[in-house]
Amino acid sequence: VSQDIRFPYDVSDIAECESYLLEEMKFYLVVYHPYQVLIDVSEQIKLPKASLQAAWSIINDSYQTDVSLVCPPHVIAVAAMFLSRVVDQGGQSDVEAQQWFADMNVDITDILQVVNELLSLYDIWNGYAEDKMPELVYRYISDIAASN
Repeated sequence: VSQDIRFPYDVSDIAECESYLLEEMKFYLVVYHPYQVLIDVSEQIKLPKASLQAAWSIINDSYQTDVSLVCPPHVIAVAAMFLSRVVDQGGQSDVEAQQWFADMNVDITDILQVVNELLSLYDIWNGYAEDKMPELVYRYISDIAASN
């Protein structure tokens, strides 16, 4: 890897950008996570422990994507329960599951957007090969150098 290409910013530049970001947010740092929604809904529908754990893990995985920045927490929680339902039948019949999802007051297109993001993430993870990474990084850096 060429040493000519370096990150042009230092720690003070990053700290300055962080302070601008905090100022723009008016220092409002309250963050709502999908976990509480998952717990509340799982208690209401008596979601089995295995399905709850699967949905919890799916929510953990969602933080590897940008869905937490573009979708509300309740949509992410419902999408995680949907995926856990697909993976593990969740102890419910198909009719019960369909009725539960129909009763949810959440737009199915939003849920499917999150599901597609997560499935794309899992597809990337499935195709990951450690031995190919140095070549890909070198090619990426070479492309950046060629564009400058």
